[in-house]
Amino acid sequence: MSDHLGWAPLVVKSSGLCCAVGFSLAAASCALRARIDHFKESMFVDGSGKPLLVAQLPLDDQWGPERLAELIQYAIADCNDAQDPIDADHTALLLLAPERGRPHSGTEQYNSLYRKVEEQFGASFQAGSAVFPQGRAAIGDALIHAQNLLRAGGVKHVLVVGADCLLDVHTIRYFLNQDRILCPANSDGFIPGEAAAALLLSLGDGDSTGLHITGAGAETEEALIDGVIPNRAVGLTKAIRTALGSAGVKPSALAFRMSDQNGEQFYVKEAANAFARIMLKDGVGLPVLHIADSIGETGAAAATATLAYLGSLAGMRDEPGDCGLVHFASDNGRRSAIVVDYR
Repeated sequence: MSDHLGWAPLVVKSSGLCCAVGFSLAAASCALRARIDHFKESMFVDGSGKPLLVAQLPLDDQWGPERLAELIQYAIADCNDAQDPIDADHTALLLLAPERGRPHSGTEQYNSLYRKVEEQFGASFQAGSAVFPQGRAAIGDALIHAQNLLRAGGVKHVLVVGADCLLDVHTIRYFLNQDRILCPANSDGFIPGEAAAALLLSLGDGDSTGLHITGAGAETEEALIDGVIPNRAVGLTKAIRTALGSAGVKPSALAFRMSDQNGEQFYVKEAANAFARIMLKDGVGLPVLHIADSIGETGAAAATATLAYLGSLAGMRDEPGDCGLVHFASDNGRRSAIVVDYR
């Protein structure tokens, strides 16, 4: 467990999102608020030859690394405020990438994506920049690292970029072989998607407004989705308690929770077990929010996409509440929890 004593709030200065329901955060946020999806039959097929539903952007002329690089380009351009552009000389880059073991998850692929981001800025990012190949839950470790960098004073900002695309033959086959994709023969699966999202973070102060990250926790769960070990939500429970403790927030103060749940019962049950423990003394039932029902399973982009969307709701009438908890689970067992509030 990481030491979170003296956690200082991080503020989301700007954010960008490119996903199946919009090439920008403004467009995607409107679609997500209206619960619009962009699911459609694809060229990918299941074991019986029937087309799979996917959440896909109209970029049919590009596939593989080039497609993912273009998603990242849109997200960063969306995040990069023309009035106050990102200065790579004073910024560290944290890239959230798919878990090792998945297709296209080698070191060279990670480094290639990192270089693509630097090429977009025409400059190198500062020391402390890193790649976190831990999938959806990479955000917890990345935020802890971001705060350490900012508090050390070596950088003024940290750019967190999450990007993933499940829309290629090898990745589809990988998850089909595990019975993980939603299809006529499997109702307990997800709809593959693609996305990239970027968050520009700095240390918060008394005058900063918008979405604040006031606590974070990252732990490992021994039980994996293969079911070999029963999942008792031990890792997620610890991550949530660490996040609440570092934020100095009691469960009763939470107005909502949001997660990366994608339709798979394994992760739904895990979250329910964890919150049954966390909320036991308070007896509070929280509304559960998620965006996968509009943009599909977006892997390593899910966390940054979720936080970008939450930030876009600041000041809106449908803002979910002043304080919430966001949690994420990776297939490799990593678990993350984050406490956020609007100021």
